[in-house]
Amino acid sequence: MGPTETIARFITETRFQNLPGPVVEAAKVAIFDGVGCMLAGSAEPLGQIVADYVRRLGGRPDCVVAGHGFRTNPVMAAFANGTFLHALDFEIQGIPPTHGTSAILPPALALGEVVGATGKDVIAAYVVGWEVQQRLRAASARFRGRMFHPPGIFGPMGAVASAAKTLGLDAEQVKMALGVAASRAGGLFANNGTMVKATHPGNAARVGVEAALLAAAGFVSNDAILEAHQGYVETFFGEDFDWDRLTRDLGAAWNLVSPGFYIKRFPAEIYMQWVAEAVLDLRAAHGLGPEDVEELAVELPALRPELSRPRPKSGLDGKFSFEYCAAVALATGRVDIAAFTDAVRFSPKVEAALGKVRLKPDPGIPMDIAHMFARATARLKDGRRVMAECRHFRGSPENPMSPAERLAKFRACAGRVLGPADCERLTGMVENLERLDDIRRLTAVLEQAGRADL
Repeated sequence: MGPTETIARFITETRFQNLPGPVVEAAKVAIFDGVGCMLAGSAEPLGQIVADYVRRLGGRPDCVVAGHGFRTNPVMAAFANGTFLHALDFEIQGIPPTHGTSAILPPALALGEVVGATGKDVIAAYVVGWEVQQRLRAASARFRGRMFHPPGIFGPMGAVASAAKTLGLDAEQVKMALGVAASRAGGLFANNGTMVKATHPGNAARVGVEAALLAAAGFVSNDAILEAHQGYVETFFGEDFDWDRLTRDLGAAWNLVSPGFYIKRFPAEIYMQWVAEAVLDLRAAHGLGPEDVEELAVELPALRPELSRPRPKSGLDGKFSFEYCAAVALATGRVDIAAFTDAVRFSPKVEAALGKVRLKPDPGIPMDIAHMFARATARLKDGRRVMAECRHFRGSPENPMSPAERLAKFRACAGRVLGPADCERLTGMVENLERLDDIRRLTAVLEQAGRADL
């Protein structure tokens, strides 16, 4: 049995009732975070542009476009909701890093509305989508080309796994769907810091739904797309691919539990989490304001040039700037959704703080998740030096958020478009997702969001 067939059989044969309890609970935590991020992202400027674009295209009103009070076909709903979910760069992050929820949850919700899926069905679809995506990401970890943004490469494969599971495709159909999705992979790092980045997982979600629907209708692709000559693995990774890691203990070991995932505390690129927390801790521990600081030195592992943006062009661009995340933390004491607006980016306090930040990378330590740290040292105007260090930010597997902290994040996100009562309804549904008899009860709440603006 080849790798493509092994993956296809895993997708078709996985059943909710056979999932270990910790896997189900981890999936519910991730889905809860994702629903909140999706609603929050729908309120962003790019969310309005995407919603208007999808609305103008029209389509069968089968599936909710979250936060905007209208419905469309499952392909475009998955695209819009996936783009919303990633718009703030606030969703959970897998290990090794890639964005899972924005690619795999929207297909399960959209197609779940079409087929009347249960909460158990959505959990199973999420779990297999996450597992396929993270196994492909881990198996290609030796590849150092960094030519493509991971959600654009791995997202379509996780999305099609989720979509195929929701539709109940058989193994032969899943192989066809995988072949279709693999030919749609892409996504360029150069667009990080722009609106396009959010469309990488949004496009993956769309691709997953479309590929599954085509396969269900009899569409044919290469039935061994992972291992085929000029197929997915050879084209993107060549010999730097660990085939054993792709399928070892498949169905017995679950990436949602081990190694788990990072829940972002701040709506910014994953490596920014350490820097923001270190500077906020420094500010709080010593009662500092920006006026007290002469210089702020931030020590890091070996610097990735694309993450050093001393003068980001916009608030959105600041999500990928170590300097900006340090400066906004120092200047305002908050690294929240508003921190990445242009109004805050170009405020006098942040402009002044940017001029005080100095990065001090250590070329002997690789910048990856396993080695990441941030040490912030402030030289004060009174001559003192004070320091704070972050090794495991709040939300990492080593320093997990409490249920109350996760709930607070959800409320802050969902509250951008929903009232308190609907936030509580959603909370109850996701906390008891395995008991939900029809996912359309949940999406009906998402449909109410935005109706007042129509």
